[in-house]
Amino acid sequence: MERLLGPSGGLFIGMAAAITYAFVALSVTTIDRFRPGSTSKDDTQNELKILLFALALIGLSLAAGGATDLVATIAGGFKGGSDAIKHILAPIVVGAGVLAAMMLSFLPRTNAATARGPEALALLTVGLYFAGSAIFGAYGFINGLVMSAAWAETSGGLALLIVHGAIGFLAITRLGALAGWTAPVRPPPPMYPPPQGGGYPPQGGGYPPQGGGYPPQGGGYPPQGGGYPPQGGGYPPQGGGGYPPQGGGGGYPPR
Repeated sequence: MERLLGPSGGLFIGMAAAITYAFVALSVTTIDRFRPGSTSKDDTQNELKILLFALALIGLSLAAGGATDLVATIAGGFKGGSDAIKHILAPIVVGAGVLAAMMLSFLPRTNAATARGPEALALLTVGLYFAGSAIFGAYGFINGLVMSAAWAETSGGLALLIVHGAIGFLAITRLGALAGWTAPVRPPPPMYPPPQGGGYPPQGGGYPPQGGGYPPQGGGYPPQGGGYPPQGGGYPPQGGGGYPPQGGGGGYPPR
């Protein structure tokens, strides 16, 4: 009985959580049925789903309590020997069996996949309790380290942080998926203004320039298609005229 009522015990906590959940869920859905366009107004399986989720809460709390005791026993150096492990097996096996029966056998027979109001309230209960318990465990663990408390007390806080933190995280992510949350979008990196009048090195021009400059393409030194020496004219002339003339017509000396 001491283990069931302890901070990591699951049966008493599971019963309290299940009864609280069932009361709140029935109250919320009853009020919602008076609202125009209510999704639970014509849901004939609403009470059945609330009952199944409440029983699943009892199984989850019982299994989580056993798992927390197991982690605390391992972190504490297996104090108590095999007897401590034997006491832990019963809540883990029974709790996991009840949870699996509710989630895998009974709930798939209902319309829980389409009418998810009871599931959302159950996830709210699980996330609130287990995430809050994980915060309490983190506080106990850090406080025990700072105050140099006995490792038996410190390991209990660590066990709560690990087991209840994992369950609380899963409940929050599942509830977020039902609510349609999205991952945050990272802001783009800041765009620095370009320097006035160009930069170093310039884009599309610079040193050496492309399409003009030194050496020039299509003109310059040496020129392409004209310049020094000229192609098709200049000194000496090609094809007639100039000095000496080619093909007669006067000049010095005539040929």
